[in-house]
Amino acid sequence: MVIEITSEELIKMKGTLLDEDGKKALSIIKTFVKRIEQQKNSGMKSHLGG
Repeated sequence: MVIEITSEELIKMKGTLLDEDGKKALSIIKTFVKRIEQQKNSGMKSHLGG
């Protein structure tokens, strides 16, 4: 699975590492997990659909 990261997201991640901000880091991780779940679910087909 490939996760696309925007340049803005990369800057946020680098800033979070430099600041050692745990709350921001957790927020970034939650965002990526949510994106992964959405990608995973969009690829699934329903058995009810034709």
